[in-house]
Amino acid sequence: MTDTEQITVVKVRGRLRDIALPPRCPACGAAAHVTLRVERVFARERRRRGIMTDTMRGVTTFHVASINVPFCTACAARHMAERAASEAPPSPLRTTAAMYGIVALVALAVALIFGVFIWNELAGGWRPSLTFAASIAAGCAVFAGWFAVQAVNAWRASLTLPPTSITAAFDFGDRQARRFEPEWREYRLRHAGYARAFIQANAARLWDENGPLAARAVRLRRVADSLRLVAAAALIVVFVLLALQLQPGAP
Repeated sequence: MTDTEQITVVKVRGRLRDIALPPRCPACGAAAHVTLRVERVFARERRRRGIMTDTMRGVTTFHVASINVPFCTACAARHMAERAASEAPPSPLRTTAAMYGIVALVALAVALIFGVFIWNELAGGWRPSLTFAASIAAGCAVFAGWFAVQAVNAWRASLTLPPTSITAAFDFGDRQARRFEPEWREYRLRHAGYARAFIQANAARLWDENGPLAARAVRLRRVADSLRLVAAAALIVVFVLLALQLQPGAP
């Protein structure tokens, strides 16, 4: 790896579409004239601890992020040649997309069954049993919609090709943000000259984990945690007072 190919990591706050891109090629540093679409697939773990066990449970969702990046004509041609010479490897995400789709169809079928039941029973007037059936139907419909979206996202991720040696020069991570922090990402840039131009173009949005915005977010998190403890303590006091009032012989 040459001096111009040392990976530079830059943290910038803001959405992908708001990032300023210098008119230079990220692969070689020359003047850029051709726009290439750079896509990355991210898996996000939504996990929680089980009620009866410490085993982590949850659902993995997949997301595709993309940005149009200017490259020079020569590097764009190399990118297209690599794409034409390589075959897309089979993606295991297609199985995941099919599984999510099956879950969505089953949930939708249950929602429709309860919907038909409600429709047939409406002639006799609204009853508590219909309220229960409507709740189940609505919950299954929401469940089906959420899994349908995840199936589409997983299928789109399965169709996303890996980066070539050219587009790998401009790499980026998934969006990051703890509570009360703005959205930010890590950008990994291979060409040192391009990295300097990128930093200069986004100087006003550079994310500093020790800066004032990060410090403000830390203070707000501490305040929020303290308020949550106070609210929990207040609820305990309320429950205790109610229990004392409900005891036999209480005034």
